[in-house]
Amino acid sequence: MYHRLSRRIEAHVKICVMALLIERVAELTCGQSWSQLRHLLADLQVTEFHTPSHLFLKRNEASLQLRNVLKKLEIPLPDSVLDITPLPEDTPET
Repeated sequence: MYHRLSRRIEAHVKICVMALLIERVAELTCGQSWSQLRHLLADLQVTEFHTPSHLFLKRNEASLQLRNVLKKLEIPLPDSVLDITPLPEDTPET
């Protein structure tokens, strides 16, 4: 990252410090290293499904370990289906 303005440099440093603080709080709360937590959290993914009429965003099944980490961090598990969007109907050409 390259910043020229001092306010942007300061904001970038503050964001980095905040991220490190969040990592450390998660480590202390869960009793695991950040690399272990990051590996577990990376398993949580969303898949996009298409039907002829809708687009679905669905979360994968969370492992027991991931559920326990989220519970310790007091973070609710995201809904299984995150979004359902109707697709525009194809209009017949005239």
